[in-house]
Amino acid sequence: MDSLQIISTPDSLNAALETWFVQNELFGGAPYILGVDPEKLKDSAVVYLELNQINVDLIRHLKSLGNKVILYHMGGERLDKDISAYSECDLVIRNYYFSSIIGDAELGGKVVWAPNGFRTGVGPRNKTVLKKASQRQCLSAFLGWINNSASYNNERASFAGPAAACGENLYVMPSNGFAGGYNVGLYSAIMEDSIFAPCPSGNNPETIRLYDALELGCIPISLSHEFLLSKDALGMIGPIPFPILGSWAELPQFLEAMKAKAISNPLEILDLQQSCINWWSDFKNAIQKKLLTKFRLYKITSVGLLFWFLEALILPVSLRIRGIWLGTRVQQGHFPIVGLTKRLLMVITPQSSRQLNYVGVLRHYFDF
Repeated sequence: MDSLQIISTPDSLNAALETWFVQNELFGGAPYILGVDPEKLKDSAVVYLELNQINVDLIRHLKSLGNKVILYHMGGERLDKDISAYSECDLVIRNYYFSSIIGDAELGGKVVWAPNGFRTGVGPRNKTVLKKASQRQCLSAFLGWINNSASYNNERASFAGPAAACGENLYVMPSNGFAGGYNVGLYSAIMEDSIFAPCPSGNNPETIRLYDALELGCIPISLSHEFLLSKDALGMIGPIPFPILGSWAELPQFLEAMKAKAISNPLEILDLQQSCINWWSDFKNAIQKKLLTKFRLYKITSVGLLFWFLEALILPVSLRIRGIWLGTRVQQGHFPIVGLTKRLLMVITPQSSRQLNYVGVLRHYFDF
């Protein structure tokens, strides 16, 4: 199986805000396709991305063609949609963490959580050139649907009063609905000029705002939620680095304290910002590796994804291959990056092997 392709519908791709993140951060740049052409899907693993109602007939048709099917389920903030089709897929990757179904034994343990990710256009950003906290003009900002009466635990209502009480410490631009009111350019510019970004729950505790904030180098502020703590979700690589409040009533006092700290001890704010930036970068790498491991476990092996993983994640961080520090050598111009991974694998794997045991290869040739 040499390739991975993402099949979806015009409705899902038109409504989903995070399609770049899904395509590139999670699936290594796999192409989107519309419609089912058996010849073009031949010998491929297929990611079926669905935001709305899952089409079980499409899943069955893809499997009848001999394809492995990975369902990427973007909808279901309240877990109120029919998920009976999960059992017919080889693997399910879904947004919105619910401990009751992630790893559920009745589903064969094949349901994996992945983050919503940032809105296309907000990112991708180069973490090395994000504006430092000391250069940002606004202490904190919230742009969005502050009056969402359907928010989880009515959290937007409990946020609105304290937000107003923050005064000049919180820049608020309310909108009239989800993703309504402001284009991505204005939204990104204001967020990137803000040090902190409160992230009250929307329809689910997990909101796109959290990932927008992280991608733009803001320090998110949240209440405690299960997905922030679980090792099957954002707690996967250890504790989250950003502030967790006991309630939104604490926000005015918290921001006042941060304002004073930005004056008295700006390095502490800078260190917290950098911790969030580094943690988010590490987490994105970790979720990519986790998905590749799951692909192997369920025998969804993609040579193309392996090449992407090695070149994008392993080589740049200078992991060692048989005593040679490739990262250093590449920086010195001794090895060209392009095609290097493929040439290495031609040497270290039998020509007859197309179903690579890539985790074993990685562990053997790279020290991790």
